[in-house]
Amino acid sequence: MKYEMKAKTSLNPTEDVDKVIKALSNMFDYDELEIADNYISIIGGKDSLLKLKEALKKRKIRNTARKIMTKDAHDQVVIFKLNKQTAYTGVVNFSDENISPLGVINVKIEVNNLEQFIDWLAPLQGGN
Repeated sequence: MKYEMKAKTSLNPTEDVDKVIKALSNMFDYDELEIADNYISIIGGKDSLLKLKEALKKRKIRNTARKIMTKDAHDQVVIFKLNKQTAYTGVVNFSDENISPLGVINVKIEVNNLEQFIDWLAPLQGGN
């Protein structure tokens, strides 16, 4: 199965680059890291999503995650936003740009079987 994860977040002038990288690293492992003047992005595969998968299970928000991912999924692409500030503390929290003062982590995952991917990342509560 194909999994390609891309995550990108703004780098505000007042933010510490290392702290933004930590926020990303708390949610994902990654194969590539790009640091630009105003953003940081990462790219990875299926293994990059294991931290997120575990965080969803730990917080017991897999059903919520399923709803969010299904709502914005189309053409084998899942798109969602994570709160950057809570990611820095190691807590997964879906977000809306309008309510997150430091911005969000924009996540885009391309897969070749959308339903199978969502079942893997966020199985119905009670599943593994």
